[in-house]
Amino acid sequence: MRDLFVPPEPAPSPPCVLLLVQVTSLRCCGMVLGLAVHHSLVDARSAAHFVETWASIARGSTGDAPVMPCFDHKLLSARPAPAVLYDHPEYKLEPAPPEHAVTASTYASALITLTKAQLSALKARCDGASTFRAVVALVWQCACRAWSLPPDAETRLYSMVDVRPRLSPPLPPGYFGNGVIRTSAAATVEEVVSNPVGHAARRLRAATSQGDDVNVDTMNLPRSGISRAHLRAISWMGMSLHDADFGWGAPALMGPALMYYSGFLHVLNAAGKDNAVTLALSLEPESMPEFRKVFAEELTRLEL
Repeated sequence: MRDLFVPPEPAPSPPCVLLLVQVTSLRCCGMVLGLAVHHSLVDARSAAHFVETWASIARGSTGDAPVMPCFDHKLLSARPAPAVLYDHPEYKLEPAPPEHAVTASTYASALITLTKAQLSALKARCDGASTFRAVVALVWQCACRAWSLPPDAETRLYSMVDVRPRLSPPLPPGYFGNGVIRTSAAATVEEVVSNPVGHAARRLRAATSQGDDVNVDTMNLPRSGISRAHLRAISWMGMSLHDADFGWGAPALMGPALMYYSGFLHVLNAAGKDNAVTLALSLEPESMPEFRKVFAEELTRLEL
């Protein structure tokens, strides 16, 4: 991928631009709509809500207008006397990592689609795990093999938890803001690669099962940066961006424009394919060929 967005490097810290939009016209009469939204303002779910509402207004639709947004950010205010009751390693600054764990800014990217049949077979091996957890567990396992890390090296899988439905009371359906918290699961490379894929899925489930009132209340922590980690998994499943019709039909392709650095994984619904998912993955250029090889081997085993 090439980063052709203008400006190429918007400032991440205040004062900064919160929203950038770029429309690129193609010779084939198509167009590309690019957006850059500051993550402190909204999460992926709210960004999708924004695009869905924008598209609805653009095509003059009234019958299927999205739910009205809720801007009451006090709903996520910390309690009067904030107290950290749990250890949150995913928010801690780590010491300089060993050479094998350094995250590279130069990366190779790939788009990989898993069919409905492959997903069903994979989930059957993961003790009924969700599609997202099963897919991420397999990617984590294959990435650890491709990285050729020492068996006793720690590998950490970061993910995000949408707290909207987990609070008491839940956040309103149209809550517009950042309603996610960061969580992680850690293991040795040997633990990840030597156990069945269902083991990694259970580790991820334990990490992403957090997010009740108490856990969220302790999350009034700095969000600047993220600790170095081997894999960061983000779910865009269920987002309405594939249906963002501005008046000339649904988009042919939707996905992240760039991955920032190696170790990013986005899981999203595959456009036009029933119950299939697409993975947008970035890895170090030297690791991607091996990852593709071992991942293809695992997909072949699923079809046996």
